[in-house]
Amino acid sequence: MLFIISGAPATGKSSAVKLLKDKLENFECHDSDEIIVKTGTGRRKSNEIWIERALDAQQKGNDFLLSTQSPFGEILACPSAIKLDGIKCCLLDCNDFVRAERYLARPQFKEWPLGMDTLCWAVFHRMHAIDPQWEQRVIVDKELPEYGWNRWTNWQKGDARWEVKIIDTSENEMQYTADLVHDWILDEKKKSQILTPENKWWI
Repeated sequence: MLFIISGAPATGKSSAVKLLKDKLENFECHDSDEIIVKTGTGRRKSNEIWIERALDAQQKGNDFLLSTQSPFGEILACPSAIKLDGIKCCLLDCNDFVRAERYLARPQFKEWPLGMDTLCWAVFHRMHAIDPQWEQRVIVDKELPEYGWNRWTNWQKGDARWEVKIIDTSENEMQYTADLVHDWILDEKKKSQILTPENKWWI
């Protein structure tokens, strides 16, 4: 089963994974930054690599936790996503003032400066998490026809298959955020899964 911690920069995704690595049993935990990408297309292609690794873990009887900037729709569109025995997504979010402070407090990279693009990306995540119809053009990439965008682009707000947990980390200590994610994972593992090959959710 694949668990995604999604979101724009500076919400605590990578830190949460680090804190959860030793706490989750029978899990493989990773940060998508372990694979360096420079373009949106590269990010989407790297998602397929991560899902293939999640499938390897699945064969071994393990779950897979991945922190990523990719929104839920990008994960669902990956060619191999239909082979997973479950997909769950949690959005870590924070307000813009906190995001800016956190962003500037860490090492800066010329190719990823803080600006309106960063904040607009966070807004897209927020809207996308609730409504699959919101501004699909932002992530749907016609240059990747092998990706199954049409698996979800007709889904409407409220569709049971489109479930994204939202955690606001604005006021949280990092450990508390990690604990919230941990509790979310344990709760989701107890539930009946919708996004499975048997349910053919992509049809």
